[in-house]
Parts: sequence; structure tokens; C-alpha cells
Amino acid sequence: MDITHWRGRKFSGIIEEIMSIGKIVYKYFFAPTLPIRYNLTHFGLNGWMNILRGELQMKQVATHIPPILTYPSKVQFNFLTGEKYWHQTIFCIQSFLNNSKNAITINIFSDGSLTEKTVDKLKRFCPSINIIADEDTNQYLNEKLPAHKFPSLNYLRHWHPFFKRMIDIHSRPGYHIHLDSDMLFFQTPHELIHNALNERPCYMIEQLSYSYFVDDKQTLKIKHGIDLLENVNGGIIGYKGDNVNYDKLEFYATLLLNNYADKGPARIEQTLMSIILAEQKAVGLDKNEYKIYYSSKLDNEANTLKHYIFKAKLPYFSSEWKKISL
Repeated sequence: MDITHWRGRKFSGIIEEIMSIGKIVYKYFFAPTLPIRYNLTHFGLNGWMNILRGELQMKQVATHIPPILTYPSKVQFNFLTGEKYWHQTIFCIQSFLNNSKNAITINIFSDGSLTEKTVDKLKRFCPSINIIADEDTNQYLNEKLPAHKFPSLNYLRHWHPFFKRMIDIHSRPGYHIHLDSDMLFFQTPHELIHNALNERPCYMIEQLSYSYFVDDKQTLKIKHGIDLLENVNGGIIGYKGDNVNYDKLEFYATLLLNNYADKGPARIEQTLMSIILAEQKAVGLDKNEYKIYYSSKLDNEANTLKHYIFKAKLPYFSSEWKKISL
């Protein structure tokens, strides 16, 4: 064997071994410790401990809230929830009912993690709540969006729970509004209710200076012919699933996966949602009334709704949920 060829093979083997070790380190050290490192970096040890204590207390209180009674209504709110979020879902619903009449239909979709024990907790809190079983959703999607015809949309759904909002909830017939669970109502959401009653496509406005897309809007338009609504936040989205061209959505899903998979599921989902909302001429909710908080320092504005993300998780878990009357 030529010595140069032998050295090349040996070097290649060393590289493969190093890469294998790197994968092991990522799988067994880096990935499992990512949440710990994230929380320590953003909240510090004391802040993180306050979040853990506050969330534990929130879960305990959520299991003892007096049962609520709701009545069927054209106003339907849909939640995608699971083992990590069920208590937040309960408090979001409770805060809404504190500020509005009880005429509302509530649908719960599983992010894939809901257990029977947690379903029982949700049903105890609201006996009239609709729990959409995974089996029912899978059967519906096998008919509505079969994998052989919509491979990219099916891939996205299994890639990350983000996409279940767009696919599991909004692919069903009619108009649907989905809400994230980490939000609290403090006043009657007249605009949101009006949109629901009139089946008006709507969305929560992103309040950062940039949109959370896979690329800038101009590039997506020039390079791929994609029209978007800017400043879309997925916390609240409402539109008619009947009006979505799913063949076209499959095309865009494939395009984004082929060109922007490295941007991650959140940016791809937000881009696809914005495409749908642009086609349906959706309107943004008043950003001063339906406000997103990113920082641990909150203002004292009397917003209709507050959405707590990033560092705002600290006040959300330590104090904000305690403001909701039970």
C-alpha cells in the first residue's frame, strides 16, 4: 500500500473517531445540560430557584382550583399543551373566564406528552373541556394530509411540537384561534372575542424590531417569491383552515426545509404561519393591549393580556400567576 494513501486513511479514521466522540459528548453532556446552563445564564442561581419554586406552587394550586362551568359558544379557544404546560393552560383559561362570560368552547390538543393523569386534571378543572385525543388527530390527518402526498408537512409535525399548532389545530374545518399557555388575561379581550365571532384572521404582533423568519422578508420575496406578514408572533393566531391551499403549503414547507433547515423549527414555523396569514389578509391585535414581555422587569400597564417569554418567565412563575383570582 502506498504510504501516502495509508496516512490518508489513518488521518480519515482519526477524524471519524473525533467526530464520534463529539457526538457522544453532545448527546450525553451538552444536550442534557442545556436547560440548566440556559437558566443559570439568564436568571442566575437565585432566579432559577425562584422559577422552580414558583412553578411547583403553580402546579399545586392548579390541581385545587374550583371547577368551572362553560357553555358552548362560537368563541373557540384552542390550546396545544402537554406535561410541561398543563398548569399554565389552566391559569390562562381561568384568567380569561375571570374577565369574560363563560360562553366559550375550549379545545385541548396534546403536544404528544399528555398522560391520562393530566387529562383528568384538566377535566376536573373544566368538565366541559374538549380533549382531542392523539388517535383522533392522527386518523384525521391521515385522511386530510396523508404522508404520501404531504411528506414535508408530516415531517415537520414530527420534527417539533411547534408545528402541531399549524397542522393539528388549524387544518381542521372552520375558523380556529390558538393561544399559547404562557399568557394571562387581565381585562376582557373585546378585540379577540370580536375576531372569533366574526371569524376574522388575526395574530399577535411581535414587538421586537425584527421578524422571526428564516431569512429577511425582501430576500424571501426576491429569491423564492414568498409574500409574508411581518412581525407575526405565534402566541395568538386565528384563521380559517378551509381557506388554506395545502398543496401550496407543502411546496413552501419543502422549499424551507431544503434551504433553511439549519434555521430551526421555530423560524420555519413562523415563516409558514406568516405565509398563511398574508394570504388571508390577517390583522394584528393591538400590541399595547396584547403585549409581549421579554424582560424580567415588567411595567405597570393595564394590558388586556400579557405574554411572558424569555426572561419574563421569572416574574410569570414567581408572582404574575398569583394575581389571578380563583
